[in-house]
This record gives sequence, C-alpha cells and structure tokens, in this order.
Amino acid sequence: MRVGILVDSAVKQHYLTGLVTQAGHQVACITILLNAAPATPDTPVDAWIVDVTADHSANTEQNETHLAHDQFVEHLLENATVPVILSDSSEYSEGSDEHKAWLRRTTERLQRLSGDINLQQTERAPRLWVLAASTGGPAAVKEFISHLPAELGIAFVYVQHIDAHYSTTLIRMMSGAGHYPAALACQGAVLQPDGITLISAERRVDILENGTLLVSEKPWGGCYAPSIDQVVANVARIYRERSGLIVFTGMGDDGAASARLIKQQGGQVWVQTPASCTSSSMPEAALATNCVGFSGTPQELAQQLARFSRQYRRYQPTTLSSF
Repeated sequence: MRVGILVDSAVKQHYLTGLVTQAGHQVACITILLNAAPATPDTPVDAWIVDVTADHSANTEQNETHLAHDQFVEHLLENATVPVILSDSSEYSEGSDEHKAWLRRTTERLQRLSGDINLQQTERAPRLWVLAASTGGPAAVKEFISHLPAELGIAFVYVQHIDAHYSTTLIRMMSGAGHYPAALACQGAVLQPDGITLISAERRVDILENGTLLVSEKPWGGCYAPSIDQVVANVARIYRERSGLIVFTGMGDDGAASARLIKQQGGQVWVQTPASCTSSSMPEAALATNCVGFSGTPQELAQQLARFSRQYRRYQPTTLSSF
C-alpha cells in the first residue's frame, strides 16, 4: 500500500518512515511543513498519515506558521479521497514510555489500514472453516476440496504443519483440486467466500474483527508453527457460531485444545476418521475432547459440509452478513 507522510519536522519524518515500512507499506511521498505550507503533492497514495503539532505558540510569527499548517491539513482532510490518519507526537518526549506507546498504537493503525481499505472493495465471508492438518495432510485436504461443490459461501483457512518453502506447492495443489482458489495469507487480505487462505509457518497470522488478516513477524505460540490452536482460538473468538474446524491426518495434538473453544462458541468440530489417516494422532486427540460432531473420510467430510451448508442457509439466512 502506498502511504503519504505529512509532518512538520525531520524527526517525525524519521519515525513515521520507519513505522510505514515496518507495517509492510511503501512510502509514496513525504511532505515536510516548514515555515510555509507547500503545494498539495500530486503523488497518488492509498492513505495519508499526518503528524503535525496542534498547539499554537504565543509567538506571533510561530502562530502564523501554525495557522498556515492548520489550513494545509484542513485542506487535505476536506479534499482527500483516501483515509487520513491524524496524530501529534510532539506532546511526548522522545524515548519516553508514552512515546513508545504512541509508536505501537500508530504501527497497529497502519497495519490495520490496508484491511480497512480492502474491505471497501471486497466481500467478506460470513462463515469460516479451518482445515487443520499435519503428516499426510496435503493429500487428504486436496481430496476433501476436490469433492466440495462450488459456491458454498465459506472462507477456508488451511493450517498445515509443513516447511514454509512448500507454500507455493500447496497453493498450486489446492487451487487445482476443485472450485476454491488458494492464496498465501498476506497483510490486509479479506477472508472472502469460496476461497482458501494458506497459513504459512514463516509468519504469524491473526484474524481481525472485520475479517481481514494481520501478518506479523511475531512468533507462533506453542510448539507448532503454524499453530493450529492459535489460529482456531482466534477464529472462534471472531466468527463464533459461524466457525468450523476439520482436523485431518497428522501427528501430535495441535487443534485439540482449541476445538473446545469452537464448540463453546456454537461452531462445528469434525475430524477425519482415524482409520483413513496417514497418522491418526491429531484426529484422535480431537475426538478425546468429546467436541466432535462428525467424522468421515475426506470425501465424506466434503459431502457432509455440503449438506450442512444447505441446511445452514435455509434456517439462518438473516445472520450471514453480520458479525
């Protein structure tokens, strides 16, 4: 995303340039207000971040300068066709706890910004199901997807224990399996209906309240990367009864703890039958929670989801578009 920076000092320029880059965006232009307001830059941007001192000095000359700056900012606010983030960091001492907190808040706002912009152009999915797998997972999940009918209106998040270098291979496999194109999770992406989002081990992914993705360098929690439990707990909190979890073949117990959260929120927990698994540990761990509502082969899971979706749409048509 292209971000324009408007500041009144070189120090602020330094901090905001770093924050924009850290949030994964591109600095498209920088405007520094000095003694007089410049002409409005014509560089195309997707958003502005403005950090200009709001307090006026008692000094007449400084007041005139501040007034010119205020008028420039006001003109930008009135005429901008893209989001504008307003801030004033001058009230915090550089290096203080308050200044560090301001840096964190601003970074978070920048990280969320691309998602907010994408939401204006893209439909978000009313329902989300997590496809969780480890050993033997790619083949099982591919078979599941190949038997799904088109246009179920569900967003799928695929969490696979596998080295990040295989992400491209997984995306190609899943996209070619059926009616649901796959893509790697990226910053600000909207979880759209009838698509598959692959969660990589390389970068942590959080799902925000508005159904967009926050991708960061933070470590995954727990023993696994990516962490199924972490993703599913996040999904349960956001999507509640509109969520579902299918635990496919795999070693370990990742996903078992968070299966309880899905169930508590009114969502669905299903597993691949242990007998059809390459490794049955993960489905068996989920079964031991007594939260599982259905088990079957990948083909049977796909057929059951198609039936469940038809029933869901029939009886809850008014709740699909609201969070």
